[in-house]
Amino acid sequence: MPGQYSSRCATVPDSSTVVQVLTDLSGTAHLKPLYENTDGPSYEFLKGLVAQAHCQAWCLLRDEQAVAAIWYQCAGERADMIDLRVLASSRRQGLGRRLLRASLTALEGVMTVDLEVRESNLAAQALYRTMGFEDTGCRPDYYATASGREPAILMSLSLSVDDVIR
Repeated sequence: MPGQYSSRCATVPDSSTVVQVLTDLSGTAHLKPLYENTDGPSYEFLKGLVAQAHCQAWCLLRDEQAVAAIWYQCAGERADMIDLRVLASSRRQGLGRRLLRASLTALEGVMTVDLEVRESNLAAQALYRTMGFEDTGCRPDYYATASGREPAILMSLSLSVDDVIR
C-alpha cells in the first residue's frame, strides 16, 4: 500500500539519519531545497505525485533536515524510479545508497524497478550498478542540455523475496 513501509527501513545505521515516508503534500515542504537550481523533475511535479495512489516516496533526514529524496511510480509488480536526489552539499557520503537501499526494501509487491539516467551522470550509473541494476537500453537525444541533447541510459533491477539488497 502506498505510504507504508516496514520498520526495518525506518532508520539507517547513522542514528542521526532517518528515512521518512512521504504520504501527503504537507510532508514535502522541507524538500524544496533539494530541487533548487538542479536538473530533473521539478519540485512542483514531484509534489503532485505524492497525492496519487501509485506514488511511493521517501526522504532521508539528517538532524531533521532533508538531505535526499526518492520517488517511484508503481504499477503492479513494476516500479519506475522517477527521481533520486541528494542535497548538493551532502553528496559523496553514501546517503543516496542508504535511501535507495531502504526504499527498495520497502517497495511491497514490486518485482522489477526501472529507471533512466543521463548518459553524463556517471556517478549515478555507478551507484545503480553497484546496487544490482543492469543496463537495458538507451533513449537517444532524451535529455535537454545547454549544448543540445543527450541520451538516457535505461536500467532495471529484478527483485525477489529472497533477494538481499546490497
